[in-house]
Amino acid sequence: MNTKLIDRVLKYSAKIQQNSYIKGISNGLAALMPLIIAGAMFTIIDAMGIPVYQSFLVNIGIKPFLRYPNLVTNGLLSVYASFSISYVLAKEHKIDGFSTEIISIMAFVLLFPLDTNADGVDMIPLHYLGAEGMFTAIIVAILVERIIFFLNKHQFIIKMPESVPDLIGKSFAALVPSFVVIFVFLAIKIAFGATQMETFPNFVTLIIQTPIKSLGESWIALVFIMLLVNLLWFFGIHGHLVALSVMAPVYMQMDLENLNAFQAKEVLPNIIGNTFIYVYASGATVLFGLVFWMLRAHAKRYKTLGKLALVPMLLGIGEPLAFGVPYVMNFVLFIPVVFCSSINSLLAYFATVLNILPRLNGINTPLPVGGNGFLAGGWRVMVFQILLCALNVLIWMPFVKKLDHMELEEEE
Repeated sequence: MNTKLIDRVLKYSAKIQQNSYIKGISNGLAALMPLIIAGAMFTIIDAMGIPVYQSFLVNIGIKPFLRYPNLVTNGLLSVYASFSISYVLAKEHKIDGFSTEIISIMAFVLLFPLDTNADGVDMIPLHYLGAEGMFTAIIVAILVERIIFFLNKHQFIIKMPESVPDLIGKSFAALVPSFVVIFVFLAIKIAFGATQMETFPNFVTLIIQTPIKSLGESWIALVFIMLLVNLLWFFGIHGHLVALSVMAPVYMQMDLENLNAFQAKEVLPNIIGNTFIYVYASGATVLFGLVFWMLRAHAKRYKTLGKLALVPMLLGIGEPLAFGVPYVMNFVLFIPVVFCSSINSLLAYFATVLNILPRLNGINTPLPVGGNGFLAGGWRVMVFQILLCALNVLIWMPFVKKLDHMELEEEE
């Protein structure tokens, strides 16, 4: 393989991986997983399609209340994303994270239109604060952090004497940034209010979110992305952080749309999403074949490593294998490492299109393979995961056996 090409890939991939904004978005969204999972679990409790169970919920009077956990978690996810991403970016650039995240939420909410009900009460429609506002939240978090960083760097802040308590000092330091951010985002609101798009979130949806979502719905793009993710992993670069960072907000939005439709007992709108990737194209459904043959290896090293990596692999943790085998920069394992996820994605996508598999409900849980599939789509998804594991046993077989033979010769 062309070493110059490899060096170039590594160079640019490393730059992307180390980019503070990529890390800010990725880590900020990752911090939301507890809320997403908690809301999803209550959705299961609310929407479980067993008539006797549903009658029980109605009879004891808690059925109307079970929609609220998902509403205040996934239904307000963009608010939490603005908070989380701005905090991570602020810490990355060594400015006060607390004031940055508070100002970021203020700017985010400022951009949305207000509706007025029959009683004359101003309201913000909740759909703006959920999945629909995700890209707006990301852009706002970055812009607010940049404004505050610029003002701090050039000392356009109010500095209090050292004798003043730290909390009071930080409050006054955030005063000028608060005024500037309000001025900037109010100007943006007024400017877009004079256009046909009416609001900045509408502009983001039209120009950014809709085109990227169209790309996210494409199986061709999915296969290409999974190839890129695992090619980067092969070279020791965090493929999910680099290749999925742009698509992660879109896939998260698609999962939340499915989750809301599932709770409302409507037809699920999307096939692809983060849940699709983690159920069919990562973790054990890809690496089961590697561990299976390592447990049957003749070389002591691989047999021992297979035992150590078995439980983490079943839970979707592949780092012990990536750097323990290693399959990073191991050209004997190049084909299964790079192509297994894409093969799985392709098979699962067309099985879903043909209605062999149901669309996944967007519930992505850190359960072992089989368990996460069952919660996301039922017994058919769980069985298909097992079939993918069996298929990957066949794909990995010749390559792991070759590696085992080479290692055994060295041991002897």
